Amino acid sequence: MNMIRLTWVLLFGMLGACLGCDGGYVEEPAPGEAVSMPEPAPKPFEARVAEVGVGIKGQSLRDETGVGKIIAQPVSTLFATKEKIAFEILIPQALGIFEASNGRKPESHEEFMEKIIKNQQIALPKLPEGQVYRYHTDDAQLWVEPAPTE
Repeated sequence: MNMIRLTWVLLFGMLGACLGCDGGYVEEPAPGEAVSMPEPAPKPFEARVAEVGVGIKGQSLRDETGVGKIIAQPVSTLFATKEKIAFEILIPQALGIFEASNGRKPESHEEFMEKIIKNQQIALPKLPEGQVYRYHTDDAQLWVEPAPTE
């Protein structure tokens, strides 16, 4: 009889250790009572050159592990490939054509968006809320920046 009792004590002890239970009493919230979890503080966004990974599509899939990663990887790769094509092939090619035709690079963000993005029908990846694309004339690169607050 003591061997059975010892087996049950060990089994429940291991189960408690696996679940993070320290053996103390945990009070359940009353039915209908809201349970609040502390929100992690969002990382402050810093401006950066537009590159693979800035788009909102596929961001939630990047941290998958195990079986979830096996399922999410092809979709994540598709989104990354579309971004790579836009940022590393289409935009540089359109900028080269513009510069060859006009003898200069675009002189403003508006000209870049009109002559490069719109005229060449380049689909820029959708950005997370609070971020915008901005063409920098000093280095002739497209950046992702925090959206201006009004």
